Amino acid sequence: MSLKAIAQELGISITTVSRGLNGYSDVAEHTRKLIMAAAEARGYLPNASARRLKTGRTDAIGLVYPMTTAALYDPNLLDIVAHITSALADFNIDILMVSDQEHDGTSPYIRLIESGRVDALIVMDVLDEDPRVNYLLARGHKFLSFGRCNATQPYAWFDFDCEAGSRLAVQHLIEKGHTRIAYLGGSDHRAFVNQRKDGYIKQMNEARLEIPDGFVVETIRNRRNGVTAMKQLLQLEVLPTAVLIDNSMMADGAIMETLSANLRPGEDISFIIYDGLPPDSLLNYNATSVQLSTSAQKSKQIADMVLALINGANPDNLHVLWTPEIVSGDTVKDLRS
Repeated sequence: MSLKAIAQELGISITTVSRGLNGYSDVAEHTRKLIMAAAEARGYLPNASARRLKTGRTDAIGLVYPMTTAALYDPNLLDIVAHITSALADFNIDILMVSDQEHDGTSPYIRLIESGRVDALIVMDVLDEDPRVNYLLARGHKFLSFGRCNATQPYAWFDFDCEAGSRLAVQHLIEKGHTRIAYLGGSDHRAFVNQRKDGYIKQMNEARLEIPDGFVVETIRNRRNGVTAMKQLLQLEVLPTAVLIDNSMMADGAIMETLSANLRPGEDISFIIYDGLPPDSLLNYNATSVQLSTSAQKSKQIADMVLALINGANPDNLHVLWTPEIVSGDTVKDLRS
């Protein structure tokens, strides 16, 4: 079945069929889906080699991922990766996951670029001063940063206003009557980690609330360290009435430790958690959360921006910042009542 036959079947131009099959953003989503469905129903698959010769594209995107224990055990981040893979697969684009760790003096993502095997990169878990972003800017290679860093040149990025998210969380707790608010967060100093802590501190300061010694605990983001961090808080002479936790995995451990101490989450100590509890948690709580949208929504936004990049969009015009929201659950007690 040729492009011409599909075009005649749908009553559209051959050019529209071709651009729809190749993921160009100027084809409406409804039309693209009709084109893909018609092609699939007729067993039509464009010759990949011929298409790549014609377009100069590889139909592959590199996803630069921090191969650290904290990252690899984060189900929320892995869920996003799965959804990005699915979203780009709709456009016949493959995802190549690659570590940002050096091996034999060279990072694998640099070898991926030099070999010409990807059309663009997605850089995950961005640092404030990120050598990956600086390298890609110097190289002039197309990339989308999931997060913002302190680069001096403009680049394409998608991010959440995590400072605002922590401010909202602290304000939510204050409105419920809490004044002794502690913070548990990561220690790896990724940009979003720093932004979440900064938002907590700034909002506490603006509300003229004291942050006692021991009320801020930073550690590697996993369940075990969540248990340890919560133990530290529970050993303080004056306990917090509420805790803001900047990631799901630590929160899971922290609440387990709270239960082990015969304290009731949401009653004796309140919790508000970025992204809520992890999807594999065994805890039966609907946690109050700083919600950063669903993995599917994040992934679609990322996929749309990457497609725009490889189709020639100016990176200067690809800046998207979403504001988190507070989703109420059963882990924050209203002390006013």
